[in-house]
This record gives sequence, structure tokens and C-alpha cells, in this order.
Amino acid sequence: MNRKISRYIILTGVLVSLFLSANFIYAARLDDLIQQAQNRAEQAQQKIEQIREDVQERLAAKREAIEQKISQIKDRTKRSSAERIADQLNHINVVWTDHFSNVLDKLDAVLQKIKSRRDKALANGEDVSSVNTAIANAESKIAAARSAVENQAGKAYEIDAAALSSANMTQSSQDNLVKQLREQFKELRDQLFTDLTSLRDGAMRDARSSIQDAMQELSNIPNVDEEPGAD
Repeated sequence: MNRKISRYIILTGVLVSLFLSANFIYAARLDDLIQQAQNRAEQAQQKIEQIREDVQERLAAKREAIEQKISQIKDRTKRSSAERIADQLNHINVVWTDHFSNVLDKLDAVLQKIKSRRDKALANGEDVSSVNTAIANAESKIAAARSAVENQAGKAYEIDAAALSSANMTQSSQDNLVKQLREQFKELRDQLFTDLTSLRDGAMRDARSSIQDAMQELSNIPNVDEEPGAD
């Protein structure tokens, strides 16, 4: 009897050891996947920052021409308003492209957890082919969305100084310049929000949907979160 008990204890210890070892392996695998996702996030942000710097350098001369035209406005309040609006549009683009980039970082992190759970299901002998297809699709959609965000980050919403009439000291020329500025501001604002909405409802939505699809495919696998060898 004692021998049977000893043998049972040893066998139980081996099974527990194997179970804990499996847990450690999959935890380490997930940590590695998450670290890779974080590295991709950092690289993506660095690329966007470089794109923005390139845009600013390219538009430096154009900015000077715009500022020169705005400086012709005698009314200080209108001049200050024009200066703020000119900077505000590009600031909005920075805020939203950063937001979209952060969302993609989070979606990528979720995808890595899906991969980890897929690996467990595969180790348990489950058919994960549909999950693999969904994961590949999600990776493709996230990559496409990142490219779209980079493209949006490279856009500049700047006044076309060459299209503005010069203003002199007469009230009519001053009013005409302010009117032209307002018209361009409205066109640029409408274009900015059209571009941002298109990105949100296009590539970004596709990326979100692809993650949801992958999660759905994963949930269709029975006992998907069961540890390998848990039986």
C-alpha cells in the first residue's frame, strides 16, 4: 500500500511538474510576443515622427509665405485668429494620427494573446486552421492600417499663399484677404475631417473587425484555454 501511495505521489508530482512547465513555456511565449508587439509600436511611432519632420522641412518656405500674408491683416484679433487656425488644423491631424496609432498598438497586443491561446489549442490537438487564417488576415489589416496612418501623418493642411491676394491699407483689400483666408480654412478643415473619417471608417475599422473575427474563430474551438496535458 505504501509503495502504491509513493508511486502515486511521484506520478502526481511529475504531472504537476509537467503542467507547471507547460504554463511557464506558454507564459514565456506570450511575453515574447508582447515584446515584439511593443517593438513594432515603437518603430511605427518613430517612423511617424520622422514623416512629420520631413513634412515640416518641406513646408518651411511655404510657411514663411503664409505668415507674410497673414501679417498683412491690420486687425490684431483677426490676425491672431488666422495664425491659430493655421496651426490648429495640423495639430488636429497629429492628435488623431497618434490616436489611431495607439489603437493599432493595442490591437496588435490583443492579436498576440490570440496567438498564445491558439498555440495552446494546437498543443491539445485541436484544429486551428481557421484561427490561423483569421490571424494572418488580422496581421495584414493591421499592417495596412499602419500604412494608412503613416500616409495621413504625411499630409499637411496649409494655406496656399500664392492663391491669396495681397492686402494694402484699404479696408476692402483687408476684408478680401480675410475672406480668402476663411474660405481656404473651411476647405482645409473639411478636407481634414474627410480624410480622418475615411481612415477611421476604412483601414481602422477593417483592423478592428479582423481582430474580432480572430477572437470569434478562437472561441469556436472547444476548451480553447485548457492547458496542454491538463487531463
